[in-house]
Amino acid sequence: MGIFDTLKKYKWMLPLIQDADRNVRRKLLKNVRKKKDNFYPEGEFNADIKNLINCMLCPNMCRFDCGTLKAAEKETIGPAYKSRIGYYLTTGKIDPNDPANKEFVDLMYKCTNEENCKIWCPFEFSVVSLLETVRDDLNEKGLMPDYCTKQIDKLHNTGTIEEENIFKTYAEKGVENIETEGDDDVFYYVGCEMMKFPEVVKANIAFLKKAGVKFSTNFDQKVCCGAPALNIRDKGTVQMLADKNMELIKKTGADIVVSDCPGCVNALKNRYQKFGVGIETQKPSEEEDDDSEEEEESETIIKGYFEDGPKIIHIVEYIKNMVEEGELRFNEIPEKYHKVTIHDPCLLARNLNDTTSIRTILENIPNLEIVEPVYNKDFGHCCGWSGTVHWADTEISIKEAQNRIDELKETGARVIITTCPTCELGLAYGISEEDKDSIEIIDLSELISKAIQ
Repeated sequence: MGIFDTLKKYKWMLPLIQDADRNVRRKLLKNVRKKKDNFYPEGEFNADIKNLINCMLCPNMCRFDCGTLKAAEKETIGPAYKSRIGYYLTTGKIDPNDPANKEFVDLMYKCTNEENCKIWCPFEFSVVSLLETVRDDLNEKGLMPDYCTKQIDKLHNTGTIEEENIFKTYAEKGVENIETEGDDDVFYYVGCEMMKFPEVVKANIAFLKKAGVKFSTNFDQKVCCGAPALNIRDKGTVQMLADKNMELIKKTGADIVVSDCPGCVNALKNRYQKFGVGIETQKPSEEEDDDSEEEEESETIIKGYFEDGPKIIHIVEYIKNMVEEGELRFNEIPEKYHKVTIHDPCLLARNLNDTTSIRTILENIPNLEIVEPVYNKDFGHCCGWSGTVHWADTEISIKEAQNRIDELKETGARVIITTCPTCELGLAYGISEEDKDSIEIIDLSELISKAIQ
């Protein structure tokens, strides 16, 4: 975002400050200038203290569009409030070790990672990221909640976020496993949660075969991408899974890794490196005196595992590219699917910055009408099932899913298209009993399988 776009976000505040009483203006500006003296604690912390303070002092523009707050119907779960509590927990103003304060610790996990807060924030903060830094401090103190340690245990015991290694259920679900020979064009990287939707996996395998692509699935060797551990902030678990993923991806020899889960793409492509997981390398430090005979110092930096390849993309981008290049054409689909609405996954829209691929594909299907919901694309609302809130407070997640279903129903469409297995899981919890026979949630890949020539 450029400086002018940022200033536009602040514009509404200027008349309020100008019209305020002189003493109020003076007090406001004085307190903002002295925030470092008044609020910055002594000592070293993992938490992003500077931006937690900025967030908690902000007039809360993000509050009206926080899906978790809407679902909980409590101001105390709003983004800036959570930042404030995170600051207090980190600095010891609220003792996180005191069992009486467990509710405050749990609040640090009541977030869906949807990042609507970032869209509206004049500072472009992601409260998701701020809360993650607070979790770093809580973990360091041995205060990881039980509902999070259970997820970490599963990741170590099964290599997935399920009680069993869900990848090894492919045979009973009738999904073909294709093991690599080391010379693939594409590694079809199936997400843990997508294994709960075998028809989607089958559709993608059939599509790749029809396209004449040499690819593998490697279910017998697959593990989770580590996104749940990234949310919880357990670095040891993330490192373990990242190493296994790197080894398998390189073993395939693929130039492109195509995943059906935006959470997997974001983890592999962006989140490992941001969390300090990657390849340690030395970067020479810049010397002010080029003539200095002293040995040049260097600093250790983290290079992304896949910085030099392979390319990692979501399957909708892969399909969109084929459509645009004329390599894929569609027949008309059954009449039931002539009118659809779109649920944009938060991770695809706001983390991977892709709201066009799904629409480009749908617009190329004959006689298909797209009815957009009011909250769509970058401004879409969450399914309720991402982040850590569904472990910390399942009722909030279900309510958020119900709210999103109500928004999608307002379009009049009864077919909801999405491109994320977690969204399919979450949205399903939001459908009432009376609507279960009339509303269908379908992955885009499964839809286009009905239209491929």
